Order: sequence, then C-alpha cells, then structure tokens
Amino acid sequence: GAFLDTAGTEICAIPIVPLFETIADLRAAPAIMREALAVPLIRRSTHWQGNVQEVMIGYSDSNKDGGFVASNWELAKAQSSLGRVGGDAGVDIAFFHGRGGSVSRGGAPTGRAIAAQPAGSIRGRFRVTEQGEVVSYKYANKGTALYQMELLAASVLEHALKSEREEALRPRREFDDIMEALAGASRAAYSGLVGHPDLVTYFQAASPLEEISLLNIGSRPARRFGARSLSDLRAIPWVFAWAQNRHVITGWYGVGSALHSLIEVRGQQGEALLPRMFKDSRLFRLIIDEVEKTLLLVDLDIARDYASLVADAQVRDNIFAMIEKELALTKEMVLRVSGGREIAERFPEFRRGLASRLPTINEVNREQVELLRRFRGAGDAERDAFKSALLLSINTVAAGLGATG
Repeated sequence: GAFLDTAGTEICAIPIVPLFETIADLRAAPAIMREALAVPLIRRSTHWQGNVQEVMIGYSDSNKDGGFVASNWELAKAQSSLGRVGGDAGVDIAFFHGRGGSVSRGGAPTGRAIAAQPAGSIRGRFRVTEQGEVVSYKYANKGTALYQMELLAASVLEHALKSEREEALRPRREFDDIMEALAGASRAAYSGLVGHPDLVTYFQAASPLEEISLLNIGSRPARRFGARSLSDLRAIPWVFAWAQNRHVITGWYGVGSALHSLIEVRGQQGEALLPRMFKDSRLFRLIIDEVEKTLLLVDLDIARDYASLVADAQVRDNIFAMIEKELALTKEMVLRVSGGREIAERFPEFRRGLASRLPTINEVNREQVELLRRFRGAGDAERDAFKSALLLSINTVAAGLGATG
C-alpha cells in the first residue's frame, strides 16, 4: 500500500506524528524535524498529505523535568522554532497538544490557553487531548459539549486569523529575555528541591503515590519496574500525588525564587518590567494567573499532616522547610507582580466554588492521612479492611480539587 500513484512513487500514507515532551526533547525538536523534512520519502509523504506535518508536544514530562515556568516557556519556544522549520521546508506544522486536566499538565482554560499560543502556531488546525477526568464535566451532556466545541472552534479561528497582528503575541526581545531568565531561575530552584537526595523518600511517604496505583485507572504503572529515583517515576502519578497531599508543587514551585532573583539582579528596571509583562504578554499573564489559582489549592497545615508520615524527622523537616519557604516567597512575588492584595482575589468565581468544597476536601484529606498510616502499618491480610475507604478518599480529593494527573 506504499505505492499510491501510477508512477509507483513510494510514500507513507499513514501520518507519522513525532512526540517531543521532555525539555531536552523540546530543545532538540527543531533540528530533528529539519533533518526529517529533508528526507525525500518524508517530503513526498507530507506533500501527499497536503503539505502538513503533525507534531505532538507534551506537557507532563517537561513539567516534571523543569517545573511550571520552564515547561511553558520551552513549549512556546519549540512551537515558534518548529513553525519556522516547517516554513523553510514549505510544510505547515500542525501541533497536537498533549495536555492534561491539571494546570501542571497544561490544563488552563481552553480559550485562554489557545489565545496564549505563539503567533502563527495555529493555522486553522488544532488538536488536543482531553483527559478522562475532564471529559465528564466538559462533554457529559449536549449543552456543555456544544459549548466546549464552540469555544474550541472560536478560539482556534480567532488565533489563526488575528495572532500575527496581536501585539500581546508578537515576539519582543525584551520580554523574551525576561522569560528566558525566569525559566532558568525557576528551573534551578525547582531542581534544588526535586534533585534533593531525600526528596523521593519524602514523596513516597508523604503522599499516596504507591496507593494511587491500586485505583487501576491508568494505562501504565505509576513507576517503571525497579524504580528507585525521580527519573523512574512517571509524570502523571507525580502530579496526581502532589495534588493529593496538598503541596501541589508541580504548579508553582520555583516561581517565587525566579521572580525574586530577577528583581534582585535587574533592580528597579526588573520591578517595573514584570507588571508591564503581566499586562502585555499573554503567555506571562497566563502563567501568573494559573500559578495564583494553584496556590489556593495548597494547604500547609494539611501538607504538614502528610509530612508526619515520613519516619525520618530530619528528612521530613528539611524538605518541608524548603517547600514552606518557597511557598511564602511565591505568594509574595505573585501578588507583587499582579498588584493583588490576596491570592486569587481576581478570580471570585473560582474562589467561591473552591471555598464551598474545601471543608469537605480538608476533612477527607485528614482522614486519608490516617488511612495511609493504618494501611501501611497493616499486614497483607488486614489491608483489605482499609483499601476501599482509602481509594474512595483519593477519588474524593481529586474530584473536589479538580486535579488528578
């Protein structure tokens, strides 16, 4: 079936979609695709398919690699660079966004997420994954499903028609330099935590990481066989478990340090530039907005209850102190940039909705800590007595927060 014309020219009729997800992969993507599009078979195949090459970009592993800001910036840069590579080859690059339901995995509001994509990156084509946990509330009935599809179609059309004329999406060297600096500084701070030799020990004890796998809801195990390090943990359970224990580091850690270091280095110029970027850069505004909403999900008192499950007091105290310090700094810096007085005051509907659920979520979190303590301390024969309640608590917290993997 490879020869599809009378001249017997060999082409591949099945579209091949490369995936770039880690930060290293995203950085290598332009060179890889430039080389690929120079291969005669691939050029003939893309020509036969309408001069379109689909490329999938993933959000989970880039977030796990470098944290929230670095992930978003590397994704934006990769799209811009890949678009130029496609243009040089006479091919449209159509992006397939491997987003998740949580903010950490690209789950920002559909319209705003599309609006913040780089100029020219959506040329009337937009493909995106919808995770299982969001399908029910987006598409469970005809009314909401139609609304979601209308929103998606309208956002894609608006971006395709207007983005290259939008001032807020136009590349600006000044803003790009700031984003590069912020991404580097936030990744360094994030790596300081996730690269800590005791982080995996803390995480395994202070979250239901192992127990999540008992839900049997994923297509793959939570960790690779024989996993003993961070690199062995899969990205989706990584996000899921940090949400369960109310640390939610995947959606904010490193942001405060990055903003603070920028102001320290650039002084008054940096202090004046960040609010201007917040106003004039859609990507930066989206990042700050989503970080601010994520901060509302964090509860240090409940997080401390989960930390009590860590047997080694030194490990527990060292890791928790790092998280507590960065959280305070991130809250301070986000409000400094946005001009707000308290976290998420700019999102009253989000706050009200969450506030109505928080008393129940918090109670279930506290119950989950005790269930984890008992489940882990029980023998194999006794664990069944706690298993159903424990798994129900995981589902309840996930539904209440609207955050899984």
